[in-house]
Amino acid sequence: MGLELYYSPEPPDGGTLIIRGSEAGHIARVMRHKVGNVIGVVDGVGTEYEVELTEVRADRVAGRVLSTRSGAREPKHRVTIAQAVLKGDRLAQVCEQATELGVSRVIPIQTARTVGRLSAVRLERLRTVSLAALKSSTRTVLPKIDAVTGLGELLTAVNEFGQALVAYEEERGPGLGEVLDRKAGSVLLVVGPEGGFEPSEIDALKAAGAVSFSLGPRRLRAETAAVAVAAMTLGLLGDLG
Repeated sequence: MGLELYYSPEPPDGGTLIIRGSEAGHIARVMRHKVGNVIGVVDGVGTEYEVELTEVRADRVAGRVLSTRSGAREPKHRVTIAQAVLKGDRLAQVCEQATELGVSRVIPIQTARTVGRLSAVRLERLRTVSLAALKSSTRTVLPKIDAVTGLGELLTAVNEFGQALVAYEEERGPGLGEVLDRKAGSVLLVVGPEGGFEPSEIDALKAAGAVSFSLGPRRLRAETAAVAVAAMTLGLLGDLG
């Protein structure tokens, strides 16, 4: 549609779409849109609307739906990153860039060497950052940002994915391109904390069905590794470029 995008999870009612809360305030006060302007709105689950504004208030914006389309600009494959919680704002960086790339879900995990902690406030920030990245990248699906989970819980979920891969700094074997199954409809990418995984954690992941791979001879920061792995995976699957 080529329009500036906004977000509203509410479905249209009788051809009218409503935007509430801070998003309405942004449209009215920051962008200063007026009645008659046409904007793009995404619902976060794959649908994009072209909307002509009929009411503009700081707490409520309404518009007439001119057109609708689904699935635009979204990857065909579902890629999930299970990233160990990182110190400072580094996990927010991962969520932001992963959203831009086309990742479907981010699962923050607690591992043996995890130093950072994920409070409710920090989790909300991750979701806010992801939403902003959705709009700036013109995606239509908002990635799910899970609450923090233990590695043990992740192990029980490995078989829910078409393939599970773990980036391991001590791996001297094959790289991502050699182990990635191009036919997998969904891929789980597991990335450790700043201090890396314990060998026993890698053993547990492999026992659950995950395959480890090498990111080459240079050691990457955890947040760099997560974004690099996501980009490479989506590229190899044909969802980038």
